[in-house]
Amino acid sequence: MSIGVSHPLWQTYCFVGLAVVDFCLFLRVLVRCRQPHYRESKIFRVLFPSSLLLMTYDNSLTALGDILESDGPMAKSAFVLHPFIVPTLIMVTFEMAYIVHKKRSVNFCGIQFDEGRRVKVGLKSWILRNAVFCLSTALIVTGAVVNFDLLHSSHVDDTAGNVGLLRVFEGVTEAGGGVEGQVHRILAFVPVAFLVTSNLYVAIIMWMYGSNSSMIIHASWLNPWVCQFIGTVGLACGQLPAGPHFKLTSNAGESFLVLSIAFLMNEVDRDMSAAREFTDFLGVIEGKTNSRDENRQIKASIRGVKAPTHGLSKSKFWGFGNGGGADPGKQAMVVQNLDVAL
Repeated sequence: MSIGVSHPLWQTYCFVGLAVVDFCLFLRVLVRCRQPHYRESKIFRVLFPSSLLLMTYDNSLTALGDILESDGPMAKSAFVLHPFIVPTLIMVTFEMAYIVHKKRSVNFCGIQFDEGRRVKVGLKSWILRNAVFCLSTALIVTGAVVNFDLLHSSHVDDTAGNVGLLRVFEGVTEAGGGVEGQVHRILAFVPVAFLVTSNLYVAIIMWMYGSNSSMIIHASWLNPWVCQFIGTVGLACGQLPAGPHFKLTSNAGESFLVLSIAFLMNEVDRDMSAAREFTDFLGVIEGKTNSRDENRQIKASIRGVKAPTHGLSKSKFWGFGNGGGADPGKQAMVVQNLDVAL
């Protein structure tokens, strides 16, 4: 963490810009999460907006530079909250893919769906559904261990979490303690490594869904559903640089990933809206079919079935006159009107 550390003025502007972008994304996600397919998911209604607020808070504190004390209460609060960001993004991307495949009854990650519900709810299905949540919990613990130096080791690397992937395995002797001195550096990259790996898998699945199974047909495989894949590549690139710019590039990579998720949510909303419209259309057609069958039964009763009058004359019962027999002309008119309705 680079909170409470002096940095160039241009980096201050960059961190302020990232904070503004994250807050705008927070407002955007709040609006998008009102869609019907997100209402049942607490991950989208609670965790995703909360993670965006944490990103805004982290970039704002980093922009303040050495104005804050590195061991002050605000810096410590960032140490506590920052480990929640990456695991939450893992759960968000997985949950969005789960919701899309569930609503459209398309199998996903070994989980089977039918008519918008998960089928075969056994131990295997439960494990597949909740594996990402368990993994995210473990990554939160890992991030807390790195931020608070909870490893009982005689060699603690102060650069853990502040250097890019290009410097994680270099300088084994410089870090002190050989391989033991690299434990903190490696653990600091474990959450991001899982985020990149899981997101690449989910992004490719969502890309395939958008190209093959989406309600909105795209003429090419290069369509808006590829945005999460691009965002994941941007996140991975942000973890590479070494030196004093790592904090900026890593935070920018996280914001770029969230931006790609927001774009993908637009496509998901369009796809779910098209699916609902198609379902409503089928319901209307089914309702007209049922009404047509009922009208046929009424026609048959008018033409040949003797309805009980219970003391009333047939003309009064059918409403065709005041007495005597039913008027054949008016009776034929009713049947003709029913034919037109059909």
